Amino acid sequence: MLPSTVVGFFLLVFFGKASGIGKWLAQFGIQIVFTWVGVVIASTVVAFPLMYRTARGAFEQMDTDLIDAGRTLGLSETAIFWRVVFPNSLPGIISGTVLTFARALGEFGATIMLAGNIPGKTQTLAIAVYSAVQLGHYEAAYRWVAVIVTISLLSILGMNAVNARQKQKGRG
Repeated sequence: MLPSTVVGFFLLVFFGKASGIGKWLAQFGIQIVFTWVGVVIASTVVAFPLMYRTARGAFEQMDTDLIDAGRTLGLSETAIFWRVVFPNSLPGIISGTVLTFARALGEFGATIMLAGNIPGKTQTLAIAVYSAVQLGHYEAAYRWVAVIVTISLLSILGMNAVNARQKQKGRG
């Protein structure tokens, strides 16, 4: 894991106007740096390792006897994935998704490096809090913090509800 500002710098170099990728994208009128697309890319790149590790762990914990039973019953590998592996791994995938979302929600370094801080265009919630505090607008910072905390709590409650539903399905 690299610091997010380092990741942001690499993304800036990779997608910048002077890079081969940046020049190639510019031919199609596509710009990544200082756009909302840059925000999405930066947040995704920084948060993705959490999703990958969590989903991988969920798949690795899968009971192979269930997979073998599916094969014995004549299910195709695709059917085994969608009927056996995916449903049994879903709680881990949901947990990874929530962790990834929470990490992306608070992303600061890579986002500000690649997309900047353009209010109404590339300013994220985390950057809005930082900007408000820097300007001494604590009332605005409190409001943004309240939004972030509310989103985070709703995400946790939603994850817990889905996991509880999954556990009840397993018992029933």
